[in-house]
Amino acid sequence: MGKCLRYITANTDTEEQSFPVSVALNTHAEELNLDALLQKVDNLRTNETSKMESFELLCDYKEKFRDEVEFIWRFSRAYGDMYELSTNTQEKKHYANIGKTLGEKAITRAPMNGHCHLWYAVLCGHVSEFEGLQNKINYGHRFKEHLDKAIQFLPEEPFLYYLTGRYCYTVSKLSWIEKKMAATLFGKIPSSTVQEALQNFLKVEELHPGFSKSNYMFLAKCYMDLRQIDNARKFCNLAMLLPCVTKEDKDAQIEVKTMSASLKR
Repeated sequence: MGKCLRYITANTDTEEQSFPVSVALNTHAEELNLDALLQKVDNLRTNETSKMESFELLCDYKEKFRDEVEFIWRFSRAYGDMYELSTNTQEKKHYANIGKTLGEKAITRAPMNGHCHLWYAVLCGHVSEFEGLQNKINYGHRFKEHLDKAIQFLPEEPFLYYLTGRYCYTVSKLSWIEKKMAATLFGKIPSSTVQEALQNFLKVEELHPGFSKSNYMFLAKCYMDLRQIDNARKFCNLAMLLPCVTKEDKDAQIEVKTMSASLKR
């Protein structure tokens, strides 16, 4: 990831090993206070190419602000960013596990903070990618539980409805054995429909028109499943108009092209 490497840890009780991360590019002329640091981190993160720099900046200050809730949830979020940026499976697992641990710390410290619940949910989702079916279902349950809590505190945050829509869509496609396993674990069969997923994706569009290529893609998928072909075609076309910035955008672009081709037949 860079010419100079250093080893970092998140200072968590569960962390035993660490992976190399490039040295922060920024050398500070003066120490940042917490508010200035958080603003700089958030500003850097708005640009996909600066997410690693945002992460490195948080690493630089982890000793100083490790007990500040606003710092902790952003650090958890940054580990989620590193998970997304990494292409190495072991690194991805490493970033997901540390981020989840930081997320747990954040929600314990601030159970009424919606951002803490949001990023804990996201990191649970990342961790689940490396688990067997039983743990995957367990993390899925935890993911939805904390998304619901986050929505209580952040009802105008479109990203939460996008994630909820994805959850509903995934659950609507679960196999019988997956539903039985979930019922064994939690005493009830998880239930959701494509229609519920659609309502969440539409809520995203209501709150933030043109939110993402992926949201348009899922709207198209829902309408295809519901056999509303004109609407499916409409959202495929809207998705194609948005630029590809992230890896998620590129993945969505491939799927949208496939859907568009099938809709032309």
